Amino acid sequence: MKKPFSFLSIVLVVILYNNLFAQQSMGLKLLGHWNDTSLNKNDGYQIWNDLTGYSDLQNNKEYVIAGSADSIYFFDISEANAPKVVTVKYGACSSMVNRDFECYSHYVYCVSDNKNRGKLQIFDLQYLPDSVHLVYESDSLAHNTHSIFIDSLSSRLYMCTNRYNNGSVGAVDIVSIVNPAEPVKIGSITSPKMPDGSAAFKTIHELYARNDTIYCSAEYAGLYIYDVRNAAEPNLISVISQYPQNGYNHSSCLDKTGKKMIFTDEIPSGLSIKYYDLTDVKNPKFVNSFQSNSGATAHNAWYVGNFAYVSYYHDGLYVFDLTNPLDIYPVAYFHSSNWPPLSYEGYKGCWGVHPYFKSGNIAILDMGEGLFVLKPDPAITGINKNKIANEVLVFPNPSNGIVNLEFNNHTFNSVELELFDIEGKSLLQKQVFQTTFELDLSAFVSNQFILKLKTENQIEVRKLIKFQ
Repeated sequence: MKKPFSFLSIVLVVILYNNLFAQQSMGLKLLGHWNDTSLNKNDGYQIWNDLTGYSDLQNNKEYVIAGSADSIYFFDISEANAPKVVTVKYGACSSMVNRDFECYSHYVYCVSDNKNRGKLQIFDLQYLPDSVHLVYESDSLAHNTHSIFIDSLSSRLYMCTNRYNNGSVGAVDIVSIVNPAEPVKIGSITSPKMPDGSAAFKTIHELYARNDTIYCSAEYAGLYIYDVRNAAEPNLISVISQYPQNGYNHSSCLDKTGKKMIFTDEIPSGLSIKYYDLTDVKNPKFVNSFQSNSGATAHNAWYVGNFAYVSYYHDGLYVFDLTNPLDIYPVAYFHSSNWPPLSYEGYKGCWGVHPYFKSGNIAILDMGEGLFVLKPDPAITGINKNKIANEVLVFPNPSNGIVNLEFNNHTFNSVELELFDIEGKSLLQKQVFQTTFELDLSAFVSNQFILKLKTENQIEVRKLIKFQ
């Protein structure tokens, strides 16, 4: 049974955490934090796993649904500096390493994957913040499920690596949720055959769905794209199996156009995130790859505008600018755990991120440190459209080490300049009042830098390159 919840065990000291993480973040401000280290742990460490967000737009409220080893936690983060537990529900099974959640209408769908036991649970969220109601709990569709994804346009729930009561496993089951509290299976994905007659894959780890096309991460077999307009007869469109630094294909995400895709490989550790052009979905084209630090493992990556928000295990949350796919670089990060620099043993740190709240706030869940609510710089969220790009000249770039900056001080009185290396370490801070400034990079070992320029209400981020 779940461990009784005690408010006396809450660890919520925002000022302490702001100080603790001040030197381990760039472009992301810590607003609030919640953890309870007395909760049951897996292997003496892991309290938490995945999360999702739910927005009550009518009442201007924001919530996080988070998985612990034993339970499902419902947080109200509307006051971001003070996340509050609304209620805790038993997650159908205990000692879970992995839970997954998806919201549809005013419902949240919950599954778990560990020790071959569990159920699909559906909770009604419409009465928040007063209460949460369990409206469905059954193992008839699956005894145990690794991950789920909901395509709201087609009212479909996709259940990946579905283990049934008879001991068999389904790669993907397609479930209709036209009646949200009455899910009905309407189809499934089965593996194509290899030339020797064997199955190309056995299970699908996770998938992304849009407009009745699904993008299936088939572990070491690569990524398989299906047309599922006819759920009873899915049609394989294309396969991405050979690509740079390929490994255990974990998860994917599309941009808003559906023409660009990013995906992660989880095993072995240290593999880069891949960027693909899907203009011709029958012939996906590799464009580029990117990562935080050598050795770090990306877990889940989500597209938001022209940015990728990545839960990066030991490295916490990383945000990358994808505007130019040939020049991808980090513009923000937040280290949710105090791991030694470049120490990447095992799977620890930031499991999940939800970057889709209307407020612009970001929620992340760290396996040992709990829930964090963050606020990105306006330059990242895109909320402030009046950037200073047209008011600042930065040249030459690339350079031999000397970079000139020219400011139009008729628009603003001064500029706060901060220089970072490519891994986010602050190298220089300066307030500039004059119209010209010479930036000397020659003393720094790095040959790639992030330059952040900030005025009273505007921010600009540039990447600088120094010839070796």
